[in-house]
Amino acid sequence: MAPQAILLHLQNRVRIAGELLQGHVELNVPLALEDGIKAVRVKLRGSIYVEITESSSSTDSNGHRHRTSDTQRRLIEVLRADATLWTDDGPLTGILNLPFQFFLPVDLPPSFHCSVLDRKGVISYAIEVVADRPGIFKRNRRIASVFPVVPPAAPQDVAIQQFLHQGWSGEWKAVVHEDRIRRGIWGDYSVVKTKLVMPALAAFPMSTPFTFRIHVTTETKPLKHTDGPEEKLFPAPPLNFSQIKFALIRNVYFRTASRRNHTTETVFVLGGTDDSPHSATRLLEADPPEWIPSNKDKGKGIWRRTVHMQSTMSLSVPPGFNSECLSWDYALRLGVPFPGIGNDIESTSAVTIVPGFACPQIQPFSRGPDSALTYADIPPPGPAPSLDLPPAYWAGEHHGWDDKKG
Repeated sequence: MAPQAILLHLQNRVRIAGELLQGHVELNVPLALEDGIKAVRVKLRGSIYVEITESSSSTDSNGHRHRTSDTQRRLIEVLRADATLWTDDGPLTGILNLPFQFFLPVDLPPSFHCSVLDRKGVISYAIEVVADRPGIFKRNRRIASVFPVVPPAAPQDVAIQQFLHQGWSGEWKAVVHEDRIRRGIWGDYSVVKTKLVMPALAAFPMSTPFTFRIHVTTETKPLKHTDGPEEKLFPAPPLNFSQIKFALIRNVYFRTASRRNHTTETVFVLGGTDDSPHSATRLLEADPPEWIPSNKDKGKGIWRRTVHMQSTMSLSVPPGFNSECLSWDYALRLGVPFPGIGNDIESTSAVTIVPGFACPQIQPFSRGPDSALTYADIPPPGPAPSLDLPPAYWAGEHHGWDDKKG
């Protein structure tokens, strides 16, 4: 690869609001002067962007249908900072390392991206290095790097994260759901009960694994004890994780000047119900079938069968957020499908996700006089947060990166 006049060095990791963002630009001065570069600047940007498109159709006098659309957009800048790193009245030889640093305000919203059909909501952050090339027919040289941000965790959430890492030993809470189903249109109903058990927490720190359990109990319609065989009785409980549907869903609310819209999207499937990387363990146990005689109908009763599943989940998603133009929250959706029309069982329970990591402190750092290494090259101590964002987030399309001289 041919030498470049400017190179941006910035750690590729999730940033926590309130921390010191540091990096440096490597400037090859002879190449820069040859390219007509007169100054090097660095720009820090962060914004909330929302757009809502409304479409309509009409028919003209000739019977031709026409479809039109109108898009409203809203852009709120939440972060702006600039610094000049070098001008051509500075050093004019060699390769220079030009350090920069910016404090990220502690109240920044989390990075986010949601785009579905006619709605879009984005919160993104970026560093851009601009090499100024004066002249009518010259374009400035630019390097852009998008990075994610999450808010700092409250002290109690950091403590909860540590408890979860050690293995939860506190109280548990259960979300219980019961429904009746039957194989056909007529006849007695069977019963299905689901129970989702999780740590009894008001909120779960992001990027922190914790154990959950799912219990599914099925009870047949009244039968004779000799009806069967048992494996053909309806309804049969799920005997592996692939037979249930357990997902994290997100409700997103978009607002522009005069429009309101929302969407519900599946963020990902959780807990080992498919090949999800968000599960670390998969345990399943089935109780022996239990015959329960009827108190009302002599000679009949029901078969009760129960399965127990256990796994882990880690919610590495942007924590819940609420603003005047973009908001979102989360819920867990547990579904168990059974044969027959309208027999799928589904329950939804809200779940609150909060930041899980405190703002890192600047670590003491020493280097030799000839070293280009800076604090920005040293990873912070302790585990770093992870954050699931779609590929579209990294395009950074709402930061005004173009060929203007700005």
